[in-house]
Amino acid sequence: MLAQNPDGARELNVSVPATLALLSKSLGFSLVYISTGKLLVIKSTIVISVKVDYVFDGTSPPYTPASVTNPVNFYGQTKRDGELAVLEVAGSKSIVLRVPVLYGPAPKNTDTAVNILIDIVSDQSGKRYKMDHYATRYPTNVVDIAEFLTRLSSLSSSKVIPPILHYSAEEPFTKYEMCLIFSKILGLPHDHIIPDAEPPQGDAATTRPRDCHLYTRETEDLMEGSGGLGWTPFEEWWVKYLSEKQ
Repeated sequence: MLAQNPDGARELNVSVPATLALLSKSLGFSLVYISTGKLLVIKSTIVISVKVDYVFDGTSPPYTPASVTNPVNFYGQTKRDGELAVLEVAGSKSIVLRVPVLYGPAPKNTDTAVNILIDIVSDQSGKRYKMDHYATRYPTNVVDIAEFLTRLSSLSSSKVIPPILHYSAEEPFTKYEMCLIFSKILGLPHDHIIPDAEPPQGDAATTRPRDCHLYTRETEDLMEGSGGLGWTPFEEWWVKYLSEKQ
């Protein structure tokens, strides 16, 4: 969509969140903007929208909520501009929640950048795949985020929620390392997957941040006594999920 319709992408990632912030203000709701572009309502007084870690350039992790944003691609720019549009609505109770790459239950594995790796590992046709072993990611489960949002919405009104929060699992993986985990769980060889640890060249060098690790201490402090972050280890979740699907 970004390449085919950049104006539409900006409308979706910037104008729509700004409109939601204005609407939530008029209704007396609190808006939580979660920068993946997803919109949720978790109780009658809170509207949820989700932001990705691509608002950072990936050169100086970990990134705190106060860290200066510096997106290196158009997608990250629209997400950063969406954050600003939401937070600039005077008088609104808006919160930005930044999250990393996501995974979890999905209708199709192709629906997420992590789940699709299962299909690559499972492809034993002889086709070979070059897999990124350079950029570090912190895959985070959507179920954990949903449960976190439910707990966030139930916090005592005496707790002051900062305008920007970070939520992230803490296990670092490259995409290749995720493939190795899927190979182990599925009991399949991974010889057809070739690790690529070389820094990206050309246009790719300036469009893919290397490590956008989100610092979550502020969120942990906020949720102390309310379940903390509550994230699930990557391999643990996949072992349970895939065994239940068989």
